[in-house]
Amino acid sequence: MKAQARLLVLIQFILFAILALALYLLPTGQVLWARLLGIALLALGIVLVMVSILTHQLINQRLVNVSPEPNASNQLVRTGIYAYIRHPIYAGVILAALGAALAHGHLVAVILAVIIGAFFTYKSTFEENLLAQAYPQYADYRKQAGRFLPRLFR
Repeated sequence: MKAQARLLVLIQFILFAILALALYLLPTGQVLWARLLGIALLALGIVLVMVSILTHQLINQRLVNVSPEPNASNQLVRTGIYAYIRHPIYAGVILAALGAALAHGHLVAVILAVIIGAFFTYKSTFEENLLAQAYPQYADYRKQAGRFLPRLFR
């Protein structure tokens, strides 16, 4: 499990680097609505990541772990944004990646953002199995909060 967790972190940073390189090297698109939507999603994603990190830090008095392995000394955070979304940092990263890709306007960047979204879906599934083992209350929490979006009906 530890090796797989480290591999997921490595893949995550490789995907970020590939997207950054694509945004830097590829020509930009000229579609105004995509740019405006992209900028809005990018900003929303950054705010979501920041709020999530701050909420986690307020509860646990330490920074978030990049690894999907739960820190045994941390509490399960279920307040603030975490009351509605189980993986708000991942959701913010996905939104920011999609927003940056749309604002850039090249199809390859958008495809890379979709791949990042699929990757974080897999990583969150892996992480949730570990969280369920570490926190007995996690099963109830999964019923209350959505993975990346708030549940509309509880």
